Amino acid sequence: MNDKTPPRCEDAAAQVLIFFEALDQRRHGDVAKLMASDGTWHRQGRALTGPDEVAAALATRDPARQTAHIVTNLQAELTDPGRARVRFYLLAYESRTDGGTQDAAPRLVAIRFCTDELVHGESGWRFASRASHRHLPPEALAR
Repeated sequence: MNDKTPPRCEDAAAQVLIFFEALDQRRHGDVAKLMASDGTWHRQGRALTGPDEVAAALATRDPARQTAHIVTNLQAELTDPGRARVRFYLLAYESRTDGGTQDAAPRLVAIRFCTDELVHGESGWRFASRASHRHLPPEALAR
């Protein structure tokens, strides 16, 4: 009898929430560990591949910039055994802590539609691909 529990799409969806919690808490090492070894995150016009590139990019984040990423309308599906797709809207807010003019209130930076592809392995669910596009205003209208 096989008592190994098959991967669940609910657990893949939870990885999205874990990812953004770690990002907003500036736990960059934890964020990087959520990437598959060959996983690609399309971030700010660059393709970051693997945990090392993700960690290096996050190490350059402005320490005075605080963020809050709000995930909504999350939908997850198993696409193949050991593979899942998670789609969601992301509201990204930022605030400054260095005495600048934006200290008083967070500012909405973007509303994006995101698609994450995850693979399940010995370490659980990891991101194989993370991609998004601007939802509002639409990318063609954004300047």
